[in-house]
Amino acid sequence: MEKVKIGFSMSSRWTDPPMWLTCIIPYILFMIYWTLSSLFALDLVSMVIPYVVSYVLWNFVYHKSEPADIEKYVVFKNQDIKKMYSGIKMPMVEFYEYFIEGEVELKGDCLEILDKHRDEFLNYKTTTRQIRWLIEQFFPQTSSSFKDKKATKKEIADHYDRGNDFFAAFLGPSMVYTSGVFEGLDKSLEEAQFKKMQMICEKVHLKKGETFLDIGCGWGTLTRHAAKEFGAKATGVTLSVEGASWCNEKNKEENLTNDVDILCMDYRDIPKDKKFDKIASIEMAEHVGLTNFQLYLNGVKNLMHDDGIFLMQVAGLRQGSNWQDVAWGLFMSKYIFPGADASTPLNWYIHQCELAGFEVHSVETIGRHYSHTLHRWYDNWMSNRATMEPKYSSRLFRLWEIFLAWSVVAAGQGSATCYQIAMHKNLYKYPRDRWVTNEKDGFLEGR
Repeated sequence: MEKVKIGFSMSSRWTDPPMWLTCIIPYILFMIYWTLSSLFALDLVSMVIPYVVSYVLWNFVYHKSEPADIEKYVVFKNQDIKKMYSGIKMPMVEFYEYFIEGEVELKGDCLEILDKHRDEFLNYKTTTRQIRWLIEQFFPQTSSSFKDKKATKKEIADHYDRGNDFFAAFLGPSMVYTSGVFEGLDKSLEEAQFKKMQMICEKVHLKKGETFLDIGCGWGTLTRHAAKEFGAKATGVTLSVEGASWCNEKNKEENLTNDVDILCMDYRDIPKDKKFDKIASIEMAEHVGLTNFQLYLNGVKNLMHDDGIFLMQVAGLRQGSNWQDVAWGLFMSKYIFPGADASTPLNWYIHQCELAGFEVHSVETIGRHYSHTLHRWYDNWMSNRATMEPKYSSRLFRLWEIFLAWSVVAAGQGSATCYQIAMHKNLYKYPRDRWVTNEKDGFLEGR
């Protein structure tokens, strides 16, 4: 049901594609069957006719061929696929499946072709393959939205425990798997990531000696940054065994073992007796699922002192998404971040924060920065093909190639974006003058 909720949250009108996929198309198919069945006796004919009508509408009306010089950009490795799509546009959902499996290739750089020429040979119509996958999301045994602790641990292990060298091949030395912030396109990826971490610590007014919690710390780069650059006592939480190992080795290497603590656990298992002055959660909240979002936010609130500040950076989606936006979102949900169902338009996030008892202080959109971050990740990944492809398989290499390339385009044009949301507890006695003086004063009594 989380995918249905996402459909509602992304739609501005009933005609928007998410609404069609989750509500209108299933309703139309049901009504066709019910109407035609009522016209005939309940025999074999009455059961066959709705399927025949649906088949004709689907294949000869909705999927009517669109002429295109597809072979200008695509090399067909499979002759059966070539027979189906030679001279016409291919649905994007089918293209990326064939591309990942090596059944088609591109005549040139993947990013350049998708960025400049995709509409010349691709369309964004849904297919039976995609609908079948969407139906599977309603069942716990096949759904990517089943969000108990066991399922979450498996989801993280499947993605993040491939090997630290896999992620280093595109993230670079900083090992930060979230959007950077650029001050000019001449800046390097590492400079953009440093700027982002500096910005986060400044937005939460982090001071020397304060306690700082990073929920979903990945490889611990922000956690170490808070300790090194701001003198905080920092704690990072990750479910990734490989990530935690990397963090602990880095803490030893940088002599931070007394200032940085890494907890390898689910966010729901963070000890309740711990309290923190400042908390950040950088592109982790999307993974908790819509159903658990209030549990997550209330957990953050209970872990934070009453005069604390919480910064949540989250990847988001465009309100009123079209079929192109939906195609990218469903690809990401299927192949890259299967449990990241809480990636939504901004209005949903703000509503959830206020429901949980937070007052939102500021929101900054850094989606275009994400596009440039992803572009640098793509360049890194492609430059490491000779080592990554033999070790991790051609299929996985191609999956990451199209993921990074398509995501550069999606973030660049606003299909996807990223928000930094700073907030605090909505209490009468909260020291709001800190936003005026830019100083941390006016503590609540009783601290």
